[in-house]
Amino acid sequence: MCGITLIFNTDFKPVSSALINRMNHAIAHRGPDDNGVFIGKGIGLGHVRLSIVDIDGGIQPMQSVDNRHTIIFNGEIYNYQQLRESLQKDGVQFQTQSDTEVVLALFRIKGKDCLPLLRGMFSFIIYDSVAKTVFIARDRLGIKPLFYHWDGNTLLAGSEIKALFASTLVEPKINKESIKSHFKYQFSISPNTMFEQVYELPPGHFAEATSNGRFNVKEYWDLEFPEDNEYETDDINYWENQFEEALHDAAISHLIGEVPIGTYLSGGLNSSTMAFLLKTHYPKAVESFSIHFDNPQSDESYAYKPVANHFGIHNSELTMGDNRAGGYFDILKDCLYSLEQPQRMTVDIPHFLLSDHVHQHNFKVVYTGDGADEILAGYDCYRQDAIRVNGNLQGSEKHRESFYYSEYGNYFSKPFLDMLLQNHQPESQKRVFDQFGCYPSWYDFWQLLDDMTDDLFVDATLKDESPQMESLLSNLKPRIINRHPLNQSLYLDTKMRLPGWILWKSDRLSMAHSVETRAPFMDHPLVELSARLPPHLKLNGMDEKFLLKSIMTPHLPKIPGQYKKRAFYTPIRDWLFSEEHIDELEKYLSVQKLEESGLFNPNTVRSLMNELIYSPPPNDMVSYFRDMQREWVLMLVLSTQMLFQLFTTKEAPCFHDIN
Repeated sequence: MCGITLIFNTDFKPVSSALINRMNHAIAHRGPDDNGVFIGKGIGLGHVRLSIVDIDGGIQPMQSVDNRHTIIFNGEIYNYQQLRESLQKDGVQFQTQSDTEVVLALFRIKGKDCLPLLRGMFSFIIYDSVAKTVFIARDRLGIKPLFYHWDGNTLLAGSEIKALFASTLVEPKINKESIKSHFKYQFSISPNTMFEQVYELPPGHFAEATSNGRFNVKEYWDLEFPEDNEYETDDINYWENQFEEALHDAAISHLIGEVPIGTYLSGGLNSSTMAFLLKTHYPKAVESFSIHFDNPQSDESYAYKPVANHFGIHNSELTMGDNRAGGYFDILKDCLYSLEQPQRMTVDIPHFLLSDHVHQHNFKVVYTGDGADEILAGYDCYRQDAIRVNGNLQGSEKHRESFYYSEYGNYFSKPFLDMLLQNHQPESQKRVFDQFGCYPSWYDFWQLLDDMTDDLFVDATLKDESPQMESLLSNLKPRIINRHPLNQSLYLDTKMRLPGWILWKSDRLSMAHSVETRAPFMDHPLVELSARLPPHLKLNGMDEKFLLKSIMTPHLPKIPGQYKKRAFYTPIRDWLFSEEHIDELEKYLSVQKLEESGLFNPNTVRSLMNELIYSPPPNDMVSYFRDMQREWVLMLVLSTQMLFQLFTTKEAPCFHDIN
């Protein structure tokens, strides 16, 4: 696991090694073990290394034997040993034991056609000194990041956006449309980021820049779902065998490397599955890492302790309290510097601190259950959409209303069902179908803040539909025709929320502390198999991740809730928006600071702050819901303001000269 940087001038203007070093320095946390630079005619490549595979030999940038090709690589190729053996049979000789050299050798033989052969998480850049081209690629699901800036002559790229800013060749300017997307969707719309003229290479894509000024981005992989009712079989035994075999194979393949491997453990189904798999296949003692909250409303020790005890694995706890000495503002700012995007909740703070805890225990690699909910319908929103689909079968709106309250009153509160009924009116559904080509399961969630943001933005045009989303949907809508409603939503999640929020956070918050997370649920053969599953084996009635539960139940201990998906929530109000934090809040949300950024209406922000800070604690579902809305809006405003100060005003470390 590493960090990579690039400057490529198509007019062959010399590249300064000092600039590449600045870019490397900005992401040194991704690779504290080594730092390398390659300078050629009009090209500069940089690499910072977290040594895991072939610790002694895998130094980068790495050149081919004839010096024609130079590669910088970030990630892990889990089948590199099999690929290496195959290449050796064809006469290819290797100088190292690294997966990086395998990728380089494959590219020299197959070019872009090497990508379907790679099993793993990766982003890499290869420079061809003869053809004068730069090839960049990113893994199928977007586990590893890669950002770029292209002005028609110069291509900048890096594992994190801050590396591009450190080059001094691109100015940090807030993209207002992307900020609006975070208030609506929780993520930027690919390939956009929160900064103008800075883009992500989309997952499953590659690009090539040539010396004659061409830069073309192309897709090499897509997740395909069967058309509705065209599943191989409904036999649950068949699918259990297929899925269990693929799950174990994914976990085994991810064991590569020369350093100890641990696992995050929350006690939920996903992380408990990872603990089981690691205990089953890892030949050494397993270490698990968990967060213990002294606030019982957040604490999950009742779940993870029985799992750790059941498997006989050691559990290391990080204890967190609501009244942390020094508060959470500085930690939040550090999180945001790592994430480079606004956040709606404070759940990043525990993840950030837990990664540091793992690092302090001298672990570089941990397994995580990320992605299981996105491929197996693990969130409440999928159940909510099942309510909508079943409600559409009712004879009238009166029958729909009665059906919602009678069938689902045990699952959701009446105020929430009221909101769903309003959202699911026939004319409302038609508008959603016209826009998305389906009714995304997350759509109702995306509406939660609409009535709180009407007067929030200074730029009144941000009330309109996002052109970024419309652009993305023009490409995605044809791909979900005739698919089951659940699969339509899961497909959109694969292209939006999964890479834009879940995997983004997992990479950035762990790599901030030089920790590599591995996500076996994101092994692409397992993801492709999950797409083929009949929908009822993902969401069975109101039972989410049905097939995974069926497989794992015999192996797991009984715990309260029996692994039903739990919302992980940390207290925004207590940590950040209370009277005792007014002075800290003023550093970012004063009228002066809000006017400096020019993004948010100070009067609206102040009104929301006063309502949240000085109102009594909620005592019913309606007041709880309104408090939650205020918390989320203000958290987004606060995090955006922090990012503005970090990047636009250039306070962040990446703008500082290397000492």
